[in-house]
Formats: sequence, structure tokens, C-alpha cells
Amino acid sequence: MSGYLAVPLFFLLSGFILAYTYEGQMEQRGDFRRFWEARFARIWPVYAISLLLSSVPGLVFPPLGGGGNLVHGPGVESFNAGMAGAWNFVCWTLSVESLFYLCFPWLQNWMERRTLRIQLLVIGLSLLVCVALNSGSRTLGYTAEGVFRWIPLPLLHLSEFFTGVGMGNYFLRRCALADARLNARILRGSGTWTYVSALATVALLCRAPGRWTSLVVIAFSALIFGLAAEKTLLSRFLATRVMVLGGGISYAIYLMQMPLKLWVSLTFERLGIQLLSLRLVVTALLLIAVSLLLFKLVEDPARKLLRSFFARVEQGRQAAARRRKERLVDSSASPGGV
Repeated sequence: MSGYLAVPLFFLLSGFILAYTYEGQMEQRGDFRRFWEARFARIWPVYAISLLLSSVPGLVFPPLGGGGNLVHGPGVESFNAGMAGAWNFVCWTLSVESLFYLCFPWLQNWMERRTLRIQLLVIGLSLLVCVALNSGSRTLGYTAEGVFRWIPLPLLHLSEFFTGVGMGNYFLRRCALADARLNARILRGSGTWTYVSALATVALLCRAPGRWTSLVVIAFSALIFGLAAEKTLLSRFLATRVMVLGGGISYAIYLMQMPLKLWVSLTFERLGIQLLSLRLVVTALLLIAVSLLLFKLVEDPARKLLRSFFARVEQGRQAAARRRKERLVDSSASPGGV
């Protein structure tokens, strides 16, 4: 299977979940700021640890020479092709997501105000762009030819995120209509939608990479919609406690895979152990254990701490605004006021 195609699935799912979670919450600029603060609190703690653990074993840090090399972090890595994999290779996708997060508040605000037909049109056009650009195969290190040499990876994958946001809004709107009409069968069918799209996804993943690789994005979209809309054995399995916990630690697993592979490889080399199968088993077990610890001891507590800090800053900002307003009122009410 073409494992790199998990990248467009991740971008689609990200857009769908954000639209589902933030429906009706992107009304004012203050909402935008709170969204970005929440994303920062979600991304940065484990990201910073992954960079540290990627650098410590061999004391390997990106060179600081050259103007472009000074810029490294979520939001810029994949714009700087020479530095995109300098520390932790997989982090290039976070910089792609950072562009998505920047766009999301305006996109969500606009999408919520569109009709079902317009939402479907956005989804259809976005999928056409995905296939036309073959975006699913455009991952870090791909051979860029022609005009693609000048298009940063975040822009190439933007259509996948647009598709996910469109689907999330369309799903919520159809749910509301189905419930209002007491005809939820429109969305919650026998599972045919889910199982057919799952089979199509597997079939497309097993194909050799080629010009039409990104057709799998259509199958991914149908599968995400089916899992959200239909109650099936697959959706119930994904809702079990073990799978929910797996989803919780998946971010740490994704970021820590490269640092831990490096640590285990260095340790095995120093011990003179050549068994590749043992190395793989140790890496997998260590990855799960470390990711679980990071989720419980770092990621979740740090997210709550950062969001609490941002809430206090917001309260201070509001209090300062009230004081300024009171001073203006007092000034206008004084004998010398206007």
C-alpha cells in the first residue's frame, strides 16, 4: 500500500473535524484569536519535545547560516524546501496544517452561510482540484517538475482541507434537515455508503502510484462522510475506548516516530545488535509507551495550562477595555467634556 497517502486523509479529516467542532463559533475576531490560541496549545508542547529529542542524540541542529535557514517552525517548514526535514522529517505536515489554521476562521464563517448546493459545489470543485494537481502524491521529497517547482506544499494541499471543511458543514446541515423532517434515514443508512467507500479506498491504496493517485481523495471523502453518517460495525469499533485512546495519542505517535527510531538505532549499534525484527518490535513498543506518557503527562496538561493562560490574558484584555470605556464616559460627563 502507498502509506504516504495517509497525508491527504489526515488533511481531509482535519478540515471535517474542525468544521464539526467549531460550527457557529467563528462569528467575531475574538473567536478567531481563541481558535488560533487553542491550535497553538494543541500543537506546540509535543512538537517542541520531538525537535529536542531529534537533536540530542547526535547534537544535530539545522545550520543558522543563510537567511532562509533562520526560519524553522510550524507554519514555515514546508515553505522552505531546503529545511523542511532538517530536524524531524514528519513535521513538514504541521506547517501545512498551520496554513489551514490561518485560513479556517474565514473559511468556516463563509461556508456556514452558504446553501447546501453551494457547499456541494465547493466540495466537488475542491475534489477536482485535488485530482487535477494529483495532490495526494505531493509529499515532502517528491520530484517537482514544471510549475510545481514554484508552488509550496501547503498551497498544493489546500484543496484537501477545503474539501474536509465543506463536508463537515454539509454533514451538519443535512443532519439538521434530516432531524427536522424526522427522516434521518437520509444520513443513517444500512452502512452501504461506508463499506463501499472503504472497499474503494483499499483498492485505490493498493494501486501503484501514478497520474491518478489522487482519485483516492474522493474515496477518502466518501469514507469520512460514511463513518460520520452511518452506524456500522466499523464506526462502533472506532468509537471503542481503546481506539479513542489511540486517537488521543496518535499525534504524539506521529511526531515521535522519527526521534525514537533514531534513538533505538543508535542504541542497537552501540550494543552491537543486528536483529532488524527486534529493533522494529522495540521501536513500536517504545513508541506506544512514550506517546502514552507524553499524552498523559505533557500534551493534555500543557494544553489545559496554555488555554488557561490565554483565558486569563483575554480577561485582562477585556478588563482593560472596560476601564478605557469608563474613562471615556467619565471624561465626556465632566464639565470640560464634549
